[in-house]
Amino acid sequence: MFTPTSWIWLLLLILLLLLDNGVVAQTPFSSFDVTNENNWDWDDRNWALSTHQYIPGHYQTRLSLANGYFGASLAAAGPFFEIDINSTDPTGTQPLTVWPLFTPRLSFTTVSGFYNAQPNATGTNYPWLNQYGWESFIAGIPHSTAILFRFGDFLLDARTPNTSVSNFRSGISFKHGLGQWNYTWTPANCGASFNVSYTALFSRERPNVAAVKATIIPSSDISGTVTDLLDGRSAVRSYLNKKGQSDNHTIYTSVHPDGLANITAWVVSGLDTSNSYINPSSARTATGPGIPTNDTTMGLDYDISLKAGETATFNKYVGVASNDKFSDAEMAARTAQAESQNLGWAFLLAEHTAGWEALLTPDSVDDYSDPVTGELPTDLNVKILHLSGIANAYYLLQQLQPDGSGLNDNSVSVGGLVSDSYAGMVFWDADYWVAPGINVNRPNYAKQIPNFRVKQHPQALANAAFNNYTGGAALYPWTAGRYGNCTGTGPCVDYEYHINPDISNNMLQLRNITNNATWFDSGPKDVLLSIAEMFSQVVFYNETTSTWWIRNMTDPDEYANNVDNGAFTIASAAKTFNEANSLLASLGMPINETWAEMAEKIAFPRAPSGITLEFQTMDDSVEVKQADVVLLAYPLDYGGSNYTAEHKLLDLDFYANKQSSDGPAMTYSIFTIGANALSQSGCSPYTYALGGSLPYLRAPFFQFSEQNDDNLLTNGGQNPAFPFLTGHGGAHQVVPFGLLGLRSDQPVFFINPSLFPQVTHVRVRTLHYAGASIQASLNRTHTTITRVTTPSSAGLADRYANTTMPIVLGAPNSDPATYTHYSLAINQTIYVPNRLYWENLTVPGNLLQCSSVTSTDAYARGQFPVAAIDGATSTGWQPVTNDTAAITVNMTSIPTTPIAGISFDWGARPPRNATVYVGNNTNFASLVSTEIPFNIDITPSLPFNATAAAMSAEEVVPVVGNTTSFSLPGNVWTGDYARLVIEGCWEEDGAGATVREFVMLGSV
Repeated sequence: MFTPTSWIWLLLLILLLLLDNGVVAQTPFSSFDVTNENNWDWDDRNWALSTHQYIPGHYQTRLSLANGYFGASLAAAGPFFEIDINSTDPTGTQPLTVWPLFTPRLSFTTVSGFYNAQPNATGTNYPWLNQYGWESFIAGIPHSTAILFRFGDFLLDARTPNTSVSNFRSGISFKHGLGQWNYTWTPANCGASFNVSYTALFSRERPNVAAVKATIIPSSDISGTVTDLLDGRSAVRSYLNKKGQSDNHTIYTSVHPDGLANITAWVVSGLDTSNSYINPSSARTATGPGIPTNDTTMGLDYDISLKAGETATFNKYVGVASNDKFSDAEMAARTAQAESQNLGWAFLLAEHTAGWEALLTPDSVDDYSDPVTGELPTDLNVKILHLSGIANAYYLLQQLQPDGSGLNDNSVSVGGLVSDSYAGMVFWDADYWVAPGINVNRPNYAKQIPNFRVKQHPQALANAAFNNYTGGAALYPWTAGRYGNCTGTGPCVDYEYHINPDISNNMLQLRNITNNATWFDSGPKDVLLSIAEMFSQVVFYNETTSTWWIRNMTDPDEYANNVDNGAFTIASAAKTFNEANSLLASLGMPINETWAEMAEKIAFPRAPSGITLEFQTMDDSVEVKQADVVLLAYPLDYGGSNYTAEHKLLDLDFYANKQSSDGPAMTYSIFTIGANALSQSGCSPYTYALGGSLPYLRAPFFQFSEQNDDNLLTNGGQNPAFPFLTGHGGAHQVVPFGLLGLRSDQPVFFINPSLFPQVTHVRVRTLHYAGASIQASLNRTHTTITRVTTPSSAGLADRYANTTMPIVLGAPNSDPATYTHYSLAINQTIYVPNRLYWENLTVPGNLLQCSSVTSTDAYARGQFPVAAIDGATSTGWQPVTNDTAAITVNMTSIPTTPIAGISFDWGARPPRNATVYVGNNTNFASLVSTEIPFNIDITPSLPFNATAAAMSAEEVVPVVGNTTSFSLPGNVWTGDYARLVIEGCWEEDGAGATVREFVMLGSV
């Protein structure tokens, strides 16, 4: 989503910050590492993550709660508004959000579709386009969930210092959709301490309602105040309509998004004053230190008298509505608030938790636990994959409303309803990354994403007409807010044309999944045909090459802007032509012969080596921001005689080596899926799966960050989006599309299963296809598939209700003769073989491939120890520094064998020296331990030569690393363990050397 133009704006901002303050915000990053179990606790019964660490003022520790209509990010101390702090300089500049706003980072809250209108932004892609249309960015509403306590000069809010908080625990229950905080608050010199708890919910069953329960137990009798606060500081890019207090002790504030006086959001709140600790007649407008004084804030103070050791309970009920969806938003908000307060906390809580339990059921998440005992995985990496599978489903579903709600046509922005990252705009992230994993399990919720595109299709037609396209062509902008018009941040032409087929491909896949032709024919069909028409006018015929080209465009890799023939866009255009013609044929209409000819003769860029060029003039020095060419294999599923499985695997390995370490979170999920489908040996898909989650997940609540490094001084200058739903969406695709091998662009249920050898079993979430319902589970050798009755709650019509369901096992676009066909009746179970490619050795005779490996040394983000022996040189292990570091390989499952030789692929960063040990004791101190005589200086086999590098830069060839190999005499045998120790690095930059592959050959 970032472009070079955007980088200019960001770098200027960073420079200004450095000049102004000498520093920018730093955070205690180690506290957010999910691979450190001290940073989080898991309650399996309630599917709840919690933490004992109180770290205020950092976005990573804020809870995210939403119900698909409105939501909020909630502070570390409780359900309060919070502003990020500068850890290294309390008086310095606040941390900022990401492009294009670069505004202070804070706990955001909004209501679905509440976009503003403004002429431009701090950042943009093409400033000159602002003259043709204003931008539309998400606007905030007042933060509605705070209940504040004050005793004398001491206020309990988001700024409560660490020194006054003990026995802290905060957590989120995915099963019940609850945020909870519990701690002891001991203000210095207050004369009392307080056991405090908060529970917050955004009602799953009542989209206009949020509620909060607070309890407080003092150590001594004490009087103070309680405040019902609507905190206007979160109403960014909004301005006041009206606010006040009603006769029934409710308060309200209403705001307009900037530039749109005709759009209004109302927030109404009421505190239950019926308990004996509160004096209702003392109600007065909230004032004093800590109470915001901005126009959009409204609060009500009450006097309270607490008794030592007694629990005082305060319940708050909130109603929210905007006239985007409710014609009388004030009445809708007031009614929702009043009804919820009349029903009471206990009723709302039970209703809400039942709603989440019905939605996020055990069969709606992927499960790595033991199928017999139910025990969680003992391997920490696999355990994290298991827990993140639950978290991914929750964080995505809480952004969605179901079909029929009347509230499900605003898609999903990058940060959802709890963040203004990327200005809350909708990108391809929604259609290509968030949607697929939701489509197959909760299609009635997933429709929110294509419904948004259907709603804005008239504007897409107008965009094309404005740019002189004819014949019903449509052009969707790169970014979309309220209108879907072409803007400086969201150009329609000469940029990322692929947004258009990304949209139509998702619609086609949802049609296949739901078997709902009525829905598809009422909008998505026209979208597809208009996109095909658009592409027919974008491409031009190159007489020299006799192929159809696209000039001046940008592929998903935004490090390469305004190039010709981006491979992903070119392939997407070809597939769109074919899909549109298939649709016409299915309707009994003649196909468009011009489209067919364009698809057949599309200019697919390829190097003589067989590697697909990302764009026409790409050379070997390319560095790739994010998944691009690898998207051809999945999810585009582009194939045929000119793009075979061999081409796809070649591309996968090449671009894995060219991937930037500063790239966004979703990329390695695509590598996982592609590698599991294409690999012929090794176990790199597991390495990629870890790389797509572990470096990007943030403790304590397993929310994705856009970057694997949140420090903009070391991550390439990127303020990461957070939470990054695109990352959640990418990871949410791995099990159904990667492990089961489902391809939802196929006319029938098409699978090609294979399970990582490091994982013993996984149960796939219940899947829907053609309206039918499938349950599947994998062990290492086979997959069990059962067809079950589609529940009425799914809102689907089973195409095969009265017959068997066809299932195809194989690789799409391969020879149909290699397919295996099955038929499955309801309540019937079949067992299909997995693809066991990982049993094949990349290097014949290698004793180490895919064994268990450990290390006590810190490694660079995503450069796991397991990568050193996964059979692929496209992955690798890299210690953080060039100090001595080691990995230990468990060889207990391998019969004692003479060692014939050892070899290494070091990649581009060989160490200065290395030593290999074998033995039967992990500390290698016993007498049975044998030291292999390999402790020598390593000379790079590919020393850098500037002249040669310049001459070869244009030749795009498979990546070759520095290698070292040697033979051993026949008297050296394996033991239970092998250890590799490396030291130093030929790159004198302080960072660690790399080990792309460590091979130990057994004697034949």
